[in-house]
Amino acid sequence: MIHRIRERHAFERLARDGTRIRQAALWCTWCPDPDSTATCVAFAFSRAFGPAVHRNRMRRRIRAILREIDRQTPLPPGLLLIGGRSTLSEHTFDQLAADMTTLVDRMRRTPACKP
Repeated sequence: MIHRIRERHAFERLARDGTRIRQAALWCTWCPDPDSTATCVAFAFSRAFGPAVHRNRMRRRIRAILREIDRQTPLPPGLLLIGGRSTLSEHTFDQLAADMTTLVDRMRRTPACKP
């Protein structure tokens, strides 16, 4: 199950304790939370990425990919902040899905963040 991050303390915890992982033009900051029952996701695409239309399209695509990945193998509970370089907008959906799958696999292998 995937939820949104809305609370400030979650972003502070990601900044303080999260582990940064990169894959091609994608990056994520990941902090597992064994006390939670869901993965909470937020996005960080600055205005340099492009106009709001492009940023929102990228968020929708990544959300769809994450739902599919979660359907196949549930994501571990925790906090996940996803962002990308401006070159990410040139990726096709299939390239984005492949990069996101690799990123999630690397995330699953990452040790737990600091308590």
